[in-house]
Amino acid sequence: MATHPNLENHLRGELKWEFNQGLVDLRHVRSLVSSPRLISLCVRAFSHPALAEAGDTFLDSRTRLADYPQKTMAISFTNYRTLVDSVEVVGEYHPHDASVMKLQIWPYEPGDLNKFAMAVAVALSYTPAELMAESRISAAIDELVSEWGFFTDEF
Repeated sequence: MATHPNLENHLRGELKWEFNQGLVDLRHVRSLVSSPRLISLCVRAFSHPALAEAGDTFLDSRTRLADYPQKTMAISFTNYRTLVDSVEVVGEYHPHDASVMKLQIWPYEPGDLNKFAMAVAVALSYTPAELMAESRISAAIDELVSEWGFFTDEF
């Protein structure tokens, strides 16, 4: 899980052979760290101190990826449970409707992760099908994780 106390060193230890060969394909991380995304919902946008940027919104603020009008945010399952009755789930919306946000429910507090762990968690929150459907996301993840010696050619 991305909440490992020192995820970067843990992965470097587990993938020592791969790092000795050069840059490491982020696909190797999928077998060592699980996706944090438990549930994804489209909801009427709201504010909460525990919300953290996730998905395209996270990538947009750190790479050249352009975000959609609907911001993607993550919140822990624990916090979501306290809000569930006040959150309005939206079934359909106009593509330019910024009053809707994409909400990912994670098993832990996304705001508690360090820079590296959050980058890995966001990368792993995308499914392989989502990455195949939108190559620009894979390119943005590659840009993001390259500083730690990873690449995403086949991610």
